Amino acid sequence: MAKLVDALVSEASGVTPIGVRLSSRAQIKTHAESVGFLFNNESIFLFVSFTKLATVKRVLYIAYYWPPCGGIGPVRNVKFTKYLRHFAWEPIIYAPQNAQYPLLDKSTFKDLPAGVEIIKTPINEPYTFFNLLKGKKKSEAVKDVFLVKESGNSLMHRLGLWVRANFFIPDARAGWIKPSVNYLRQYLTVHPVDAVISYGPPHSMHLIALALHKEFGIPWISDWQDPWTQIDYYEKFPMTKSARQKHEQLEKEVLSTANRVVMVSKSWCEDLKKLSGREVNYIPFGYDEADFNGIVPQQTGKFTISHFGSFGIDRNTDALWNALRELCSEDIAFAKNLQIHLAGHVDASVFVAIEKAGLKKSLLYQSFIAKDVLFQELANSAVQLVLINKPEPLLKYNNKGRIPAKIFECLGARKPILVIGPHDGDVAAIVNETGAGKNCDYHDVPAIKEVLKDWYGQWKKDPLRQLASHSEIYSFNNLCKQMSVLLNQL
Repeated sequence: MAKLVDALVSEASGVTPIGVRLSSRAQIKTHAESVGFLFNNESIFLFVSFTKLATVKRVLYIAYYWPPCGGIGPVRNVKFTKYLRHFAWEPIIYAPQNAQYPLLDKSTFKDLPAGVEIIKTPINEPYTFFNLLKGKKKSEAVKDVFLVKESGNSLMHRLGLWVRANFFIPDARAGWIKPSVNYLRQYLTVHPVDAVISYGPPHSMHLIALALHKEFGIPWISDWQDPWTQIDYYEKFPMTKSARQKHEQLEKEVLSTANRVVMVSKSWCEDLKKLSGREVNYIPFGYDEADFNGIVPQQTGKFTISHFGSFGIDRNTDALWNALRELCSEDIAFAKNLQIHLAGHVDASVFVAIEKAGLKKSLLYQSFIAKDVLFQELANSAVQLVLINKPEPLLKYNNKGRIPAKIFECLGARKPILVIGPHDGDVAAIVNETGAGKNCDYHDVPAIKEVLKDWYGQWKKDPLRQLASHSEIYSFNNLCKQMSVLLNQL
């Protein structure tokens, strides 16, 4: 066995199957195992032939959200880091050292591939100042002020919001742009890379990449999870005219300068295309099939309707609670079996609506679920809720493009997904395409009721039923392949 490995290593001249130069046979063996080589006492299965070596290239990946950040924020960054190596790209991660993340979850470290280079520098965020203005503890985590409403609306709260809107452009991480550029300038002089990916929001990450691209000429992909000036909360900020003009100018420069622009939603791709006059590439969010390895649905005795993640006031819909109320009043067994499992930041209006509908006894609420527990809870659910932000008449925001990232983890769990949102939205298209669930309108109580009644009947026959949905196209391995194609075109 050792002779065979030595022969392969000799043939490769110290280069791994994806071209990363390593100094020893042991390092090559470890790296090969991490990208698909299986070593045992009898044979070596070659995932990629050693004799057809790909030249690995280095990509600097600029991201704010990174472990130990919890929630959905770091997922795309971590999973792309995990799978880009499969396509001959070695990621070098640049992330903040001491970010004030709203949630911490150490289980997010488990997906980091062995030996990945991670560069971190200190970041000074203004949240301590904002909390002091609002009379809170300076160490308290900051919630999205437009998603989950806090009690009261004091003068100091409004002042803090005004300062944030007009002095921190494009976002609260603006103070990290210049120090990052200065640090990375020195790093890249000694350790050049072949490409840069910036992931935002926060859109400050794109401005770091913009400066490096202009100075070094490094090819750059700007990867967007959300719009910038076209997002719903943008119009809610109390900005001056000059602040809005600055946002628009910076957004235009990023869109016009990046070699490729990527957006996670087809509708928002079209919005950015109209705004910039250039082609925008669609690479959605996704799920990792490996997260569900060994996950088997457990019998809980409850018809559990789950929603894990932020549940803001703009996603709360009375139609859902009214449909459940009617089903409970019509079927005593349904009322007994029903469980509404919520976890994450939940707006007070949701709890009020649940109590008003007489459903409080069915509610199970957890403020936080770690990632390593989440996937089992999804598998145990009978119905997974995905709620789309309701449109607001005075906002230009295109809610049809909103794709909560949680839907992809729901796809991975292969349990029925109930979407409440526009029938012509991107999420509706995804559940229709994959056969993973149903989409109902915000106000359609009869439709919601009919779907839940049907699924309850199926649950009674087989509580552990899983769907045979066609969701593989949304696996992170496939999405990384798409990103690698763009990288190879640069």
